[in-house]
Amino acid sequence: MDEHRMPRGAISRRRFLGGGAVLLGGGLLSGSTLAQQLCALTQGDILGPYYRFGAPFQSRLAGPEEPGERLMITGTLFSSDCRTPVPGALMEIWQANSAGLYDTQKPGNFTDKGDFHLRGMLYTDAQGRYRIETVMPGRYPVPPNLPGLEKYGGLMRPAHIHFRVIDSLHVPVTLQLYFKGDPHIAGDPWARDRSTNTIELQRDGELRRGVFDIVLARGFQ
Repeated sequence: MDEHRMPRGAISRRRFLGGGAVLLGGGLLSGSTLAQQLCALTQGDILGPYYRFGAPFQSRLAGPEEPGERLMITGTLFSSDCRTPVPGALMEIWQANSAGLYDTQKPGNFTDKGDFHLRGMLYTDAQGRYRIETVMPGRYPVPPNLPGLEKYGGLMRPAHIHFRVIDSLHVPVTLQLYFKGDPHIAGDPWARDRSTNTIELQRDGELRRGVFDIVLARGFQ
C-alpha cells in the first residue's frame, strides 16, 4: 500500500521506526515518544509454592526421554526503554511436567534437597538473549490448605512456566509465562491480568516455539 494513502490513524512502520513525528489521538508525538508510551514493563507475579533454590545451570530443562510436547522458548531481556539489551542477567526457570506435577511434593520448602527436574539457571548472552528447551507444562489444581492460598484450593491453574530474573542494575522480577488460548486463563487470579506475560505458540513440526521478551525496571535513573 502507498504510504501516503494509508487510512487515517494508521502509522507506517517506516515512519514509526524512523523516529518521525506522527499524529496519535489528536496530538503530535515523536517516534521516540511513541515508542516509550508503547513500552511496558513485564508484570511480576507470585513466586509460587514450588520454587526451589539451587537448580543446575542448564538451558535444556527436559531430556530426550521426558514425556510431553516439545517446547522451545526464546527471547531477549531488555532494560526499561524496551531497546537496550541486558547481558549477563541471571534467570531461574522451573515448571511442572506434562502431567502437572513438580519435582517436589513439599510446597513451600524452598531448600528441598531432592533431585532437580525441569528446573535450570542460565545467564543472558552478550545481546541479552536466552533460550530454553523443555516440554509443555501440564495444568494442575492449587493444592488445598496452602498457607495464604486456602481460598484457591482446587482451582485449576493454566499451563505456565516460572521465571525469576535478577540483574545488578535492575529491579528483580518474578513472573509466570502463560500461553494464549488456554481456557483456564480467564478464571485464574494471577494469569488473567498478565497480558505482558502471555504469548502465542507456533507449530514447527513436532516442536512448539514461542518468543517471550522480558522488560525490567531500572534500579535507578
